[in-house]
Amino acid sequence: MTLHQGHCPKCGKRVLHVHVETINGMVENESKAKCLAYSCIHCSAVLGVQIDPRSQRRPKRTEPKEEKPAK
Repeated sequence: MTLHQGHCPKCGKRVLHVHVETINGMVENESKAKCLAYSCIHCSAVLGVQIDPRSQRRPKRTEPKEEKPAK
């Protein structure tokens, strides 16, 4: 059985390994999700990005409560 390896669309070299890095996914200039970016080890072209399935959900921001002055 032969495994077919992909080729980088930019440099054309075989993609046997990739760089994986954590990045922030942005929606309307706000960070919404932790993501993973995969890039070619030869030329650093981005091969793909996906939401990190292992990341935990970030807690929603809450407005600070105003404290009442003591009497």
